[in-house]
Amino acid sequence: MRIFVGYASMNGHTKFLADEIAAGARSVTGTEVVQKAVKDTSPSELEAFDAIIWGSSGVFGNPNPEMVQFFVQLGQQWFMRKLEGKFGGVFGTTSTAHGGIENLLRALAAPMHHHGMIVVSPPSLPDEKHALYACPYGIAATIPVEASKDAPINKPREEELDLARHYGQYMATLLKSSK
Repeated sequence: MRIFVGYASMNGHTKFLADEIAAGARSVTGTEVVQKAVKDTSPSELEAFDAIIWGSSGVFGNPNPEMVQFFVQLGQQWFMRKLEGKFGGVFGTTSTAHGGIENLLRALAAPMHHHGMIVVSPPSLPDEKHALYACPYGIAATIPVEASKDAPINKPREEELDLARHYGQYMATLLKSSK
């Protein structure tokens, strides 16, 4: 089982979620995970994976320009149906509570629908962190931009990181059970 975790992170915040999703997926025996920035990824690389999870920081509720540029390059994979039937999932970050996170996640999932992928929502968890921090469209985190360039990088809340790890594990477990 091979899972790709790709990200486009303008300030480094989104990579934190990618790290945790990848760690969760790796915790399932028999899972190989490749984690990369999409700017360093060739679209043809995606063809070798059973599941693809990608994420981006948000710009007014939309994927950042780096992720949009990556989507533009996926035309050949769409035309040749190379991603059809693969599992897919999304994650994203915004800098404010009303930064358009749900719109961002839906925008990240839209290319997966066009490719005929099986988009997997995060599972419901019977606890308070799910009620407070979870989103049915994907993994989300609100991370304020640093006050200055010299300030240490802000990280997602531990609850958001836990949900990200659980999502990676869930995706790998679901993929394993489908084999």
